[in-house]
Amino acid sequence: MAISSDVFSLPTFAGSVDGSPTAMFKRISELTVLADRLGFSRAWFAEHHFQPHGGILSAPDVLIAALAERAPRIRFGLGVVQVPYHHPLSVAERIATLDQVTGGRVELGLGRAFLKCEYDGFGIPMTESRARFNEGVEVIVTALTGKEFAHDGRFFQFPELHVEPPCVQEPPPVWVAAATTPETFEWAGRNGFNLMVAPLLSPDLPSLGEKVSLYLNAWTKSDPPQIIANVHVHVAAEDEQALTEAEAHLGRYVDETRAAGASAIATFHRDGVPADFKHYPALGKRWFDFTVRGAVKRGAVAVGSPTNCRHILSSLVDQLHCTSIAATFDFGQPQELVEQSMLRYMNEVAGAL
Repeated sequence: MAISSDVFSLPTFAGSVDGSPTAMFKRISELTVLADRLGFSRAWFAEHHFQPHGGILSAPDVLIAALAERAPRIRFGLGVVQVPYHHPLSVAERIATLDQVTGGRVELGLGRAFLKCEYDGFGIPMTESRARFNEGVEVIVTALTGKEFAHDGRFFQFPELHVEPPCVQEPPPVWVAAATTPETFEWAGRNGFNLMVAPLLSPDLPSLGEKVSLYLNAWTKSDPPQIIANVHVHVAAEDEQALTEAEAHLGRYVDETRAAGASAIATFHRDGVPADFKHYPALGKRWFDFTVRGAVKRGAVAVGSPTNCRHILSSLVDQLHCTSIAATFDFGQPQELVEQSMLRYMNEVAGAL
């Protein structure tokens, strides 16, 4: 089975280092247009809020709409809509509109979100995370079918209605992001949703593989599931060259990620860990001994020569039963190095997966 090759955008942004927001959006747009030209299958855009870790992509659907004509072939993924922060009918309307604007090229990722600063910013208690997610997903998925329906839930109530405009697709593919919580993996499989995972967020591939097995064992549909692994990738001619080009930038990127979680973990230690997030303090601790070379060694990132990147990604595909690799190529390197890495990946890595 051929493995599809996607690109994934989750930028950290600090004006003192990265320039203006306008320049960052220009960079993201140019790399997406390049991905379209090189033949990548999908371009995924994360959603975050209120801090440097991804916060510049607070409205990724707007960016996708702006890119639809400039990148006329590639499919666009929201990876992911952070469901607890939004009214699900509004999400469905925006996805349906995007599906119309892109000519049926939208894929919908859904996630529970995990950063306390975001929950606090939107005034949502973290203790309501899973309940809001489950109810929100039910409404969004039903609304995107175009059917007339009413809903009387814990958080949302509305009379019989249908969402306008209708989707081009019937409906767009739906993916669920799962990181550390086994219940999420099982829930996604039981409900027949495709799966998104990030090896960098797991202590090792075997433990992530065990959770993927929970998902596969819970799968209920006759069609086979699809599994995307989001992996940070930098490809150069030689291993040491790739490390030299990427190491400092990926290190700074992880520093921003670490900072985004540190305040939440400190609050958990002070006030107690919400039941829906009992696995997350261990996740935060893993960032503190992070090194790029260590992450390459355990197969969580692919930084190296084409041969080494093929080896790392093929192992991921085998252990996690992946159908797609969504590569984060841009984590702050000079743009020309990112472009060279993307080109080398498509020419020398993707075809061998």
